[in-house]
Formats: sequence, C-alpha cells, structure tokens
Amino acid sequence: MIKRLDNIEASELQFRLDNKNDDFTLIARDCIGGILYHQLGLKFLTPTINLFLTPKDFNSLCLHLREYIDGELKEFKDPKVDYPVGMLYPDKIHNLEPIRIDFMHYLNFEEASTKWNQRKLRINWDSIYVVSSFCYIGETKTFTPELVRDWNQINYKKVVFVDKKYGFDDEIVMEEPKECDEYAWLLFADDESQKWKRVFNRFDFIKFLNE
Repeated sequence: MIKRLDNIEASELQFRLDNKNDDFTLIARDCIGGILYHQLGLKFLTPTINLFLTPKDFNSLCLHLREYIDGELKEFKDPKVDYPVGMLYPDKIHNLEPIRIDFMHYLNFEEASTKWNQRKLRINWDSIYVVSSFCYIGETKTFTPELVRDWNQINYKKVVFVDKKYGFDDEIVMEEPKECDEYAWLLFADDESQKWKRVFNRFDFIKFLNE
C-alpha cells in the first residue's frame, strides 16, 4: 500500500497522485527499481532491490524469470569487492546457467538472501515491468549482438536506457554523462543533488506504468 505522504516534495507528491498502478512488479537491473518504488511510496513487490546484474545476466533472468525465481540463491565469495555477492541457480530441471547478483547495498549475504527470498514471494506475475540500462564506453567491451537479441525476446513490458542507439526494443537514448560506469551510469549527473532526476525528467514512468 502507499506510504504516508508527510514531508515529501510537491513534485514527488504529484508523481504519486498521478500513478494509478500500485500493484506492479518491477524487475530492474540496478538501483532505479528501488528509487522508483520509493518515489511512488510503494512496497517493494520485487526482489531486485539495492543490487545490480550485468546486462547479459539480467537478460537471462528476464527471459527465464520463473525458473530463476524458483531457484536457489547461494553465496559467492569475490575478494575483489567489499559487499555480498550471490549466484542464483535455477531449478535443476532447466538447462540454464547460474547468474551473478551483486548486492552492493547490503551488509552481508544473510541479509541480502533474506530480503531476496522475502520479496520474491510478493511478485505480481500478472503485472510485470522490466527496466534496464546499457552503456558502452571506451574499452569496456560489454556490447554484443546477443545482448540486443536476448533483450528483444523479453516478453514483459520493458524499457532500456542507453547512451546511443543500439537496436534494443524500447530503448531510450540518454545524453552521455561526463563520467560513465558500466553498471551504474544513470547515477551520474553534473550536480550530485540531481542523481536520478535526469532519468525521471527524460522518461514518463507514470505513463509507462499506467498503460
């Protein structure tokens, strides 16, 4: 249900009042999912909160969502990062590879796993939306034609934010920021206080959800 509207900005209040859909599941590749739920004052009806996946793994998740949601999340020790990481294994009857989930906003794997398992039970399978982002800068070399192919096969209503045209279905080209990170480029803005606002100003999430 919608949370109390105390002490929020007028623009955020209008954002909530304009929304007619308060029972949707947003599968998001990065933090924008949690930000959107927060802006709308809604309960998290999705497990993809405060985490990120690579574009390849995210496509796999969305293409086989039930198989992965019904699977098992196991801890993965990565000495290169200081936050918990999990590997999501689909149920054994499906010939699918495990996918990596970086839980960068959790204290430990136990907390991340608990939240993931709680929130996956809230999924509204009749109202699923998918939001992703993709960035290809310099030598990161993350782009492959397979990313476009797999994304375009996802059957849920979706949108992907990109820095230039790649041929993804439902892609929204954003102005390239001065700095770019492979996984979190949408976070960047000239003014730190404007984080995420550039996304909401360029795309009508309310129309996306209400349709």
